[in-house]
Amino acid sequence: MNYDEFHNHKWARNLKHARKLLSENNLPAFYHGEDLPDGDVYPGMRLMAAYWISVEHEMKLRKASLLTGVDRRQWDSDAHILNQVEIFFNRYVDDMRELVARNQIVPAERIDALAAAGWETPADWAEKMHTWQEQSLAALEGGSFPVALIENWFNACLRAVANYNRYLIWGGVNAAALVRREGPGALVKAVDETAESFMWDVSKEFFATVLPAAGFEDIGDLMELGMRGMYADQWFLRGEEREEAGEKIIRPSILKNCELAGIYYRVAEWNDLPKAALGYGICRYCEVHGLATMMITMPPMVSPAYQRIQSLGMDEKECIFELTTVPADDMERILMVQEKVFGAVE
Repeated sequence: MNYDEFHNHKWARNLKHARKLLSENNLPAFYHGEDLPDGDVYPGMRLMAAYWISVEHEMKLRKASLLTGVDRRQWDSDAHILNQVEIFFNRYVDDMRELVARNQIVPAERIDALAAAGWETPADWAEKMHTWQEQSLAALEGGSFPVALIENWFNACLRAVANYNRYLIWGGVNAAALVRREGPGALVKAVDETAESFMWDVSKEFFATVLPAAGFEDIGDLMELGMRGMYADQWFLRGEEREEAGEKIIRPSILKNCELAGIYYRVAEWNDLPKAALGYGICRYCEVHGLATMMITMPPMVSPAYQRIQSLGMDEKECIFELTTVPADDMERILMVQEKVFGAVE
């Protein structure tokens, strides 16, 4: 493997499990997902396809935000950077070929066919996804999935996984170039310059644009995708909740792996940089993304805070983020979030 299998290729475990469920004719679990005996979650085809599409959009935004923060958008045509992106991405695609064959997900040649068709997000992705969702519900009623529908789901997932990692790698190469050319402080400055704008831009992209287009429109749908979709890529644990003085509740989230850190580790290594040299370029964005998500989803009777305690990208230790809530009349937050993410109420 060119990239770490634990950090970067949990998608293969999930798609292998999807094939297993099909072989058992467990169609509801194949589509809707199931909890696994080891505490993991198989999110199901509906959630995984939407989750990976949303991560595609996120990685494009992360890449653009970093270059905006350092005013280096011309690097999108920098020959050295583009050459590295191509080399490093081809290594990821090589991993995909090996994994789909080893796990009997699809023939290895399928990866080449998807590459020939183009990795970029299709303009009509939402229309296709709605069609497949409708066809899948009908198939569940009928007790049988057409082969073409099954393969459409697998193809969509594989394409989105490859493309989000292409943009993730691209962002990592930009971060490495920034550190090598201008020093570590330039990376920190670029992230700090754009962290707040990224926080709300990615929230608008997720909650107001991509997820509704993918058929996840009401808060229940969004909460399900947020709580279970992450298992598509991550080994996730809920830490032990604790209460402190003043009715303060602290809920830790523990991520045993990180697809972003795994990619950035390799990009740093291949650029002769220390393993965690690029970590600030991912972890600070993750922290503000999580904060915005909590501000959007927490009810107005509590006031939320969210912070990184430690992370794989910066500390080379499992990621721990803590959500802290205290009782409050926080309707002002709800109105502010409504305006920033969904637009002013007329």
